[in-house]
Amino acid sequence: MLIRWANERDLPAWYELATEMSSLFQHPADMGAELKVSEGGKGSISRHEMLTAVDYMSGNNMGFIFFCRNSNQIKWFAVSEKHRGKGVGSRLLKTALRQLDTNKAITVITFCDDYPQGTAVRNLYRKYGFTEEKPAEHNGQPRVELTRPASSEKRGGSFHYRYPEFIKAAQEVYCPVCNNEPAPSGQNDIEVSDVVWICGEYPGQGRLFGKMYVMPRKHAFQFEDMPDDEATAFMREVRRVGRALRKITGAEKINYEMHSNSGAHLHIHLCPRYLDDDFPGMAIDLSRPSEPPPYESYEEYLWFIEQMTKELS
Repeated sequence: MLIRWANERDLPAWYELATEMSSLFQHPADMGAELKVSEGGKGSISRHEMLTAVDYMSGNNMGFIFFCRNSNQIKWFAVSEKHRGKGVGSRLLKTALRQLDTNKAITVITFCDDYPQGTAVRNLYRKYGFTEEKPAEHNGQPRVELTRPASSEKRGGSFHYRYPEFIKAAQEVYCPVCNNEPAPSGQNDIEVSDVVWICGEYPGQGRLFGKMYVMPRKHAFQFEDMPDDEATAFMREVRRVGRALRKITGAEKINYEMHSNSGAHLHIHLCPRYLDDDFPGMAIDLSRPSEPPPYESYEEYLWFIEQMTKELS
């Protein structure tokens, strides 16, 4: 199955599911018909606050969840009866929670313990950390408000956690790189040309001596959408940098990794691999701490930058 953002083409399927859930939700009327009349869901879609699970082969919507970032709440959640027992609800809830602020309490209003039809969803919420509860009401029916307490979870800047900001930065007009915003602390330009930025990093992800990245000067978000001539010129530069990097560092191998999950402007990480690096038999985990630095001193890092600059020129 695919978990993706819902769009307006999904609304008829959501209305149909809401009608199916009317009785279970103890709604006094046809919930789907009411939502259709009010054109419900469009606001959540525009704010990237509604997710759907879709069966790859049939294209059918299996379930929906929507949430509110401002109130840090799960607002609506259901899986069609014919798709239950396949892990759909778990994957929808887990994905929604990634987009909410786990450093604050997250709440949801759901069924009371004395309502047997709500047992499965209550158990699912509790599985994902909703432990505190207090009485509540919804549409005149008794409910319970479950709370997932705030945690000290640390997250990176990936789109998995901050999609609205990420997708905005994917547009050239808002791109920090294209607007010449200051580079993150510890990053140094090695070479800037009409085609690329070539940048070193201190202390360096993965604790790798010489870890660096290459970024196209012209804005790019999806590599497969780059025009052929631009992609060719960019990759030619990446190859040139890799050749120089292997020479200067003495690395056994250079790994080339194109993620762009945090910085939306496309870039390629160059990760020199050594006999004694921390990832034998594995790909580099760039989320791993960079400390202690792979350099004997900051002066050695500056020496590396100088040698790369000379080699590339």
